[in-house]
Amino acid sequence: MLKNLTLLTTLFLSFFAFSMGHLDHEKGLQPVAKSGQMIVTYKGDCSKGNAKKAMKLIDKIIAYEKKNSPIKYSSAPGTWSDNSIGAVDLHDSEDAMNKAFDWQSKDKKWSDMFNGIAKSCGITTDDFDINIMEAK
Repeated sequence: MLKNLTLLTTLFLSFFAFSMGHLDHEKGLQPVAKSGQMIVTYKGDCSKGNAKKAMKLIDKIIAYEKKNSPIKYSSAPGTWSDNSIGAVDLHDSEDAMNKAFDWQSKDKKWSDMFNGIAKSCGITTDDFDINIMEAK
């Protein structure tokens, strides 16, 4: 009887410890986006240019956006697995994303900065691969 109780207690405690760790892990992960938010990825081939310079310019354009854009959104710079450079933006909605795109297209300094990023890579802004995803 004591042997069975010990075994049962050990199994229960093992399961409890495993479950706690599993739940803690899940708590630490947040969804990338909420339903209806828009994720925009920018990817540019910088193999013929200066990727370090391009990344510094991306940091500068993100800082400019945070300070000057009338539409708030988050942005993170990064490099892709193929060493392309770029960023990921998160917009609250499709409408907010379109307003941000409109602001970007009308803001000369933003456009000049984006052109500078492309130029530092030896490409044009048209060469950037831009993809949009709506979170579900």
